[in-house]
Amino acid sequence: MNGIEIREASSSDTEQMLPLIEAYWRHDDIAGYEGARLRRQLEEFLCAPAFGRGWLATHSGVAVGYLLCTFVYSFEHGGLMAEIDEFFVGAPYRRQGIGQALLASARSSLAALGCVCLQMQVADGNALARDFYTRQGFEEKAGYRLWLTSLRPEPPRQSVDT
Repeated sequence: MNGIEIREASSSDTEQMLPLIEAYWRHDDIAGYEGARLRRQLEEFLCAPAFGRGWLATHSGVAVGYLLCTFVYSFEHGGLMAEIDEFFVGAPYRRQGIGQALLASARSSLAALGCVCLQMQVADGNALARDFYTRQGFEEKAGYRLWLTSLRPEPPRQSVDT
């Protein structure tokens, strides 16, 4: 990891992080990437410590990876938890220990903040990520699937007269 620096991200890192976020969304086929919207969200997130934290990996000053964690309060787990919302290392920098270093920095900082648990979602078909997380001490929570519903208002449906 020659020349790699891992540090907590701040709002001044937004422009460096956006190309990595776009690459991550392309890599995972996440629909709806809008640079202007994500710029605003990332700045808001990085300026509001109550939302969570982010970490940035740079090589000679160039952003090569990032990790974003949001906070969740859990009664089941006994307190403040963090969830890895996004975690990405650019293709040319993979398998060099950068992801492991980002995760180690996040774990250490989150524990110091009082987080009792760290969780994430991994796509069923992403065997490389599952293997990585297993090596880092994570395990699948057996018997559970993630369920979601939008809280955004839906446009009214127009009735079709037949």
